[in-house]
Amino acid sequence: MKENPRWKEPYHSLNQSVAILDPNGTIVSVNRTWANRASQLGVAPEWGRPGLNLFQFFQHGPHHLTYFNVRQLMEQFSRILNGDTKIFAFEFKAPTTEEELWYLAEMTPYAEEASAPPHGIVITCTDITRMKRQEIQMQHDLAHIRTLRGLLPICAVCKKIKDESEMWSTIEAYLIKHTHAEFTHDICPDCIRALYPKYSSILDLPPQSE
Repeated sequence: MKENPRWKEPYHSLNQSVAILDPNGTIVSVNRTWANRASQLGVAPEWGRPGLNLFQFFQHGPHHLTYFNVRQLMEQFSRILNGDTKIFAFEFKAPTTEEELWYLAEMTPYAEEASAPPHGIVITCTDITRMKRQEIQMQHDLAHIRTLRGLLPICAVCKKIKDESEMWSTIEAYLIKHTHAEFTHDICPDCIRALYPKYSSILDLPPQSE
């Protein structure tokens, strides 16, 4: 890889972690973010500087990075170097005990010229922890949302509903149990006329403009 001052500072200023591998799988360059995150995750200096051969690392181990699918990674490394794959992406959870950190790793071919065959691989890692936490929270919330489906047995006289346990309960109790609905109580116009006829005349008054 040629050191080019025009992109050196932007390369090191990226919030994404970036590493470049040669065709043999050896890391030949990392940006500052890659080095800093390797240190934060406790995998420096091995991962935080050039020199580590990732092909050998994943093939031979032993290592603790069990959250990677090693066979799939090696297949994708080969496909990228052969020009068969333009991008391979996967999510992984970083090995830290302090908090749960998630990253999106993307591997793309590296070439000095657009038309040249790949002679290396670029790996970027983007911190997606905030989005992953939101996704997990949404999945948790959806798991607790209960919806009503199918036919509901309802009494033709008192309007109670029979639940899945063959128990009869009021509509309010049934909906509270099976949904997140809450209730306030009011009286509809028909009931006002039936129960409180001397007050029902107010219902016939034209609505007052604000």
